Amino acid sequence: MLGLGADKGMHGVGLFMVNPSAIASKVPIRHLVDFKGKKIRIFASPFQSTAFDRLGATPVAMTLGDVLPALQQGAIDGAVASTAVFTAFHYQDAAKYATETGQPAIFAIVEISKKWYDALPADLQQLIDRTAARETVAINPQATEITENSRKIWTDTGGELISLPADEQTALLKLLKSVGADVSKEKPLLNAAYQIVSAAAERTK
Repeated sequence: MLGLGADKGMHGVGLFMVNPSAIASKVPIRHLVDFKGKKIRIFASPFQSTAFDRLGATPVAMTLGDVLPALQQGAIDGAVASTAVFTAFHYQDAAKYATETGQPAIFAIVEISKKWYDALPADLQQLIDRTAARETVAINPQATEITENSRKIWTDTGGELISLPADEQTALLKLLKSVGADVSKEKPLLNAAYQIVSAAAERTK
């Protein structure tokens, strides 16, 4: 997975979970049926637009800075992000419900210049890779703490956290399971990257 950016001049050194995602909404989304007809802000990605199409929602690609005004003005009904973003931007003032689906996961990849890396002696390359791999793991407790603190802040300041019923969460995962394969199948390079990510996910279950 860390090698996926090599053809773009990047050398991947770290990959870690940032936050599970949620949907902040003006009215509560407690069941899968509640997604139908909702205008939901997404990241500008066909992976997300396809996922929300399947849920019966209308996906709206929008930059983060435009989300809160859009919620306040009723241009959208909800937005995908994390509780850490919701609390930082005080979304609870405009959309106090947050449904924690965990889909999609929000993660970060750390990249350095491949040209610079390739010019280093082998021992320094190994040092960089080892250090980055160690920090990729070391950051996990802090990332978890940030998520848990943001969840507490959300509820302490008037927001409500919602989980789908267990059977509906399972149904959501089943519904979205093939999104990656379906979106990437028409683009060979994208599909190859998807297969690498999928294989890594299977190995780490």
